[in-house]
Amino acid sequence: MFGRHDVTGTSPMASNTVRFVSVASLSTRKRHAGRSTRESRRSPEPLTMGRKVGLTLQALSSTYSDSDSSVELIGKQMHSMFGEKSSARIIKSLEQTLKGGEVIRYIEGQGEQRASSYIENLLAIPYHDVYNGQFTWMEKLENNYGQIQQEFQLALQNPELETSGNSIWVPAARDDAVAYGPNWRTLVLQDRCDWEEVNCKLFPKTVELLKSVQCPSVEAFFARQPPNTGIKPHTDNTNFILTAHLGIDVPEAESWMQVGEFKRYWENGKGLVADTSFIHSTSNESDLKDRYVLIIRFWHPELSQLECQALQFLFDALADPTLNGIQEAAQRAKDRLPKKVRRRLKNHSSNGSLGFLSKGMR
Repeated sequence: MFGRHDVTGTSPMASNTVRFVSVASLSTRKRHAGRSTRESRRSPEPLTMGRKVGLTLQALSSTYSDSDSSVELIGKQMHSMFGEKSSARIIKSLEQTLKGGEVIRYIEGQGEQRASSYIENLLAIPYHDVYNGQFTWMEKLENNYGQIQQEFQLALQNPELETSGNSIWVPAARDDAVAYGPNWRTLVLQDRCDWEEVNCKLFPKTVELLKSVQCPSVEAFFARQPPNTGIKPHTDNTNFILTAHLGIDVPEAESWMQVGEFKRYWENGKGLVADTSFIHSTSNESDLKDRYVLIIRFWHPELSQLECQALQFLFDALADPTLNGIQEAAQRAKDRLPKKVRRRLKNHSSNGSLGFLSKGMR
């Protein structure tokens, strides 16, 4: 049985309403229960962000008899570190996702948006203008494209590349394989804000560039699409993370990505910024040439800095939703906070403990 309710559309581009459709099922929860999120971090897979969040939330449901209490505890910790205002949209999104739902809306002239991990009041358009001043880091990557391409091509010439790294050119994870097909492959540098140390050593210049241009990345990876293959229409299920592509070695005028109602062709050394919560697809129509791009998934620019840090804490907490795991995630989050905020927290809690968490999760 599918449950539905309407939520007022929040994008200035939307003239209709947003439908929240409950798609959770007992069989789905059983199928994913017990999967190790920590294992996927050590051996990163090309899961979409929405799928990753969904799996970790399902793991949370299976960890505790009362998942609502666990979410409440994580929410309290968020409020204490980031404030109620910066936590409100994240907590609402978390609660909505935990119910197993999906926001579905058609935006006139833009396309269909679907997201199971959804934060309200974020601008929703299929393609963003790379040169509107919000993505200066992408402009800097374009300017240094030659370094990235040279390092990448040298790595491809290494016959021991696949044995030197971690999960080099792995196919799409099982749950995403229907859309992505067996030929789309990735080489992960960053996964859910954590850098993959082994693979990063294979591409030191690229990683240094990503860090030096202050790219607000959540994920970074190279993606390969062979000749005469494509990705079927699908959604990445998350509206608060955008997707950027930098053409590294592409068959120009023969490979493209359609997002919503708009199609763009990849160009070497040029960036694209897309909202892949819109239904999107790709194709490499070349008969001879693989298409290689550097994909960066990053925080939506309309999120505040504290909201981004709260989301990073949430990812860390859901990766190990035990008392110790949440405590460790909270400590890492506190260490990332500005000094002024850390002093406020220290004054608020003289012993720096997570007493309310400990009490609630025994």
